[in-house]
Amino acid sequence: MKDITIKRIDVFTTNPFGGNPAGVIIDMERSRIGQIQAIAAEMRMNLIELAYITRADSIEADFQIRFYTPDKELEFSGHVALAACYALIEEGMILLNEGLTTAVFESKIGIVPLDIFFSRDSREAEDGSEGIFIDKGSNANGTLKKIMMQQPLYTFRDSSVQAKEIAAVLGIDPLDITSTGLPLVTASNEIDWLIIPVKSKETVYGMHPDLIKLGILNKKHDVWSNHIFTLDTYDPGCITYSRNFSPCMGLWEDPASANGSAGLGAYLKHFGITASDSIVMEQGNEIDSLARMQVEFTMDGGAVRNVRVGGLAVNSIERPLELQVIDS
Repeated sequence: MKDITIKRIDVFTTNPFGGNPAGVIIDMERSRIGQIQAIAAEMRMNLIELAYITRADSIEADFQIRFYTPDKELEFSGHVALAACYALIEEGMILLNEGLTTAVFESKIGIVPLDIFFSRDSREAEDGSEGIFIDKGSNANGTLKKIMMQQPLYTFRDSSVQAKEIAAVLGIDPLDITSTGLPLVTASNEIDWLIIPVKSKETVYGMHPDLIKLGILNKKHDVWSNHIFTLDTYDPGCITYSRNFSPCMGLWEDPASANGSAGLGAYLKHFGITASDSIVMEQGNEIDSLARMQVEFTMDGGAVRNVRVGGLAVNSIERPLELQVIDS
């Protein structure tokens, strides 16, 4: 019998049990690989996604990462990758340099770099500004400022879904959408998303969609996810407040979507809603524990050439499990 530790890492927050949770298992000897799907299934009631980190096969990468839900292995998950990166930092397995450190992960979609921004000045965390204090000995104390990850670029087109049609399923008045004066569009990268503007945060927060009908509507229009946002935010430091529903992907509500935030951020730039190249968004359905996603852009002649999404994370729970050692 050997113990294994599962960390619950909450992403896009500095508050335990806020943001978007993910499980992380670090097993550099790969001794549990044959059991990971079963472990993910055991976590069904507590964690929807789990990262399994082992040594990399490629000389180009620092670590190998695999992603699991209770039912299957995924090719990739953005917020879970950020959780894994934070867990490795917490374990002292990523040596942090002043300024920028890049951790490179080998995944089923290829090589994925994550950029870690760190300052050896611990006062940046202690004085209440953005950041988390990291204590890994006298040579590695300081402030973790953010972890950022590149996202695919989006294209936009007028949606075939009408405001009246989607409003009925979301349980809101069509005027809540049309009165914004903003476009309801389909955003595309690997999959198609609906981006739906709404006038007020109270409407977005109080929304109770019929998720069965939403899934049927999405299939009819060949879209996979719905990102509903408002420019009316709870935190004045954020540009949008949003919620995300993806019944066609088996996810009723995503409390913090890296991909959705990248798409919404690119939407804000594309339609001239923001001129800033660095924005912060809030997302979720619990006001006291909203996720905060940072989105950054690299521009070229007015066009978005690069989108990165990230933020901070925190360890909420570590749970030891005693398992039989089996051959992988």
